[in-house]
Amino acid sequence: MKKGVVPPALLPRIWTFCPFSTEVAQSLERDMQVKPLVARLLAARGLLTAAQAQFFLRPVLSSIHDALLLKDMDVALERLARAIREDEKIAIFGDYDVDGLTATALLTRFFKWLGIEAIPYIPDRLNEGYGMSREGVDLLHERGVSLIVTVDNGISCHREIDHARSLDIDVVVTDHHRPCETLPQAVAVVDPHRADCEYPFKGLSGVGVAFKLAHGLARFLDKPAPEARAFLKSVMDLVALGTVADVMSLLGENRPLVAYGLDALRQTANPGLAAMSEMLGVDPQKPITSEQVAFLFAPRLNAAGRTGNAHDALELLLTDDRQRAWELAKHLDRLNNDRRRFENEVLDMAMSQIEDEPELLDDPVLVVAGEQWHQGVVGIVASRLVDRFGKPAIVLGIDDQDAQCAKGSARSIPGFDVHQALAASAACLHEFGGHKMAAGVTLPLANLASFRAALSDYVRKNVRPEDLVPRLELDGIADLAELSFDALDQIDLMRPFGQDNHAPLIGLMRCRLANGEPPQEIGGNHLKLRLVQTPDIPPKGRPPRPLTAMWFYYPSPTRPCATCSETPNPSMSPAAFASTHGTAASLSNSRSKTSVFQRNPEILPHLTWLRSCISFLSRTRFTSIRSR
Repeated sequence: MKKGVVPPALLPRIWTFCPFSTEVAQSLERDMQVKPLVARLLAARGLLTAAQAQFFLRPVLSSIHDALLLKDMDVALERLARAIREDEKIAIFGDYDVDGLTATALLTRFFKWLGIEAIPYIPDRLNEGYGMSREGVDLLHERGVSLIVTVDNGISCHREIDHARSLDIDVVVTDHHRPCETLPQAVAVVDPHRADCEYPFKGLSGVGVAFKLAHGLARFLDKPAPEARAFLKSVMDLVALGTVADVMSLLGENRPLVAYGLDALRQTANPGLAAMSEMLGVDPQKPITSEQVAFLFAPRLNAAGRTGNAHDALELLLTDDRQRAWELAKHLDRLNNDRRRFENEVLDMAMSQIEDEPELLDDPVLVVAGEQWHQGVVGIVASRLVDRFGKPAIVLGIDDQDAQCAKGSARSIPGFDVHQALAASAACLHEFGGHKMAAGVTLPLANLASFRAALSDYVRKNVRPEDLVPRLELDGIADLAELSFDALDQIDLMRPFGQDNHAPLIGLMRCRLANGEPPQEIGGNHLKLRLVQTPDIPPKGRPPRPLTAMWFYYPSPTRPCATCSETPNPSMSPAAFASTHGTAASLSNSRSKTSVFQRNPEILPHLTWLRSCISFLSRTRFTSIRSR
């Protein structure tokens, strides 16, 4: 590895512990009848009363907000009702990512339930780009469409909506991205981020807003409540898919939507999702987790838009033909394999650029650009660079059709709002859009140097240096004896895990190797070590029970580290290499299993970390979580 390219495990990190009130934790332990460890975790997440904790642990659908609280929802419903009465042609203008695809599928199925054949439209990522396009509007105009409903886009499509109006096409925007200073001239703009929208929860996904539209319209049209409820519950698997895939907050209203959606996905009646579940080996008798959605379902649905035609993924979500569903599921799996190959190729080229120009890492925001970088994977590569270097990253591909234009994706870290940074650098850009953690951007290639300078200037003026340092946030501290099966079952109730509700990360203090046993190599790929608690007062009777920790796929002289691709010196022992590398492992005690974030087997008395992994809590799957 060349000078200037720092392995991620050696990056400086700020270690933080979530503060909590001891009195609150004791109250929750008593009132909720939970283990002390679980009570501390709940208190650290800001849950102050038993009522709050009860809602968090057992969310209910009856708690979701009234759709009419969304600004312009009433106007949108009136326009849609008129279109239905007058038999107008309605189109749904979606997006090629999972959030946009599920939102499009949800409304298409909803209109079909109403007896209306709405026209779904997904733009081509490479030829049309994100959001509404003039080409798409023109095609829909040729098909006689007089009303377009956007999902997961539209809030920044001023010119395209004006173009639609010029063709006598009305537009109802439903979106969840941040608006610009002015709203588009649509018939209605439904977006919880509108400055004048008083909707209580701002974290809805694009499919979440589409679900609200369907819910509101079913009531507006006076559809029988039992039938409407049955239909809406049948599409909640789509809501869970889009919300988790778009990395939306899993707090507030999204908790019941995703919790019930994951349960609906487990026993889905959607032939496409059922085929994909079967292909992936998902057991319908066991709970589906948000991790399975994020790492199994979402990449395959996204692969169509990234490497081929997103209509294949949309067809999977819409088809009622089980044979066709199975064919599409296998096709998307093949496309996902292609996506992985493209991703690795672009990542290798980006890393080569950084190695050749290590001064790029001096900038607070890492910006790399290259020719023939597949647009479908630049966002994933940006995320990989964020993980690797611990700083915001923007990956740009030089346009194949316009060599003077660069287009790509930005990914950020907690504490840095990349959307605001792009807004401050707008003079260098053609266009941009997104939110604080992820965004898309297009700019003239000639502006690349000035863009880097503008980002650095924004950071210098608006961001504290400590905001750009990666953080390791621990939820609390525990003794090994607290890691009981009952405690892990109660932690299980904190699902679904994801954005703003991560799997608990717990510090294990005063640990040592049991009987001084050195780590043991298992199967040539893993290290096994046994931990015991170091008591403040030596026990008089039976010694403390050890727990077994495993470092899976530890780096060896012939196998590079899975985290940073660095190969250790052949003369370096596994334990010595571990002293400079973070890793992930599993920890087991009797029947209970979870994962441990282990830094150095030789300095265990100082600190080790435990991550409570939901795939272990379900007692059905084994997953190793690598350190980031």
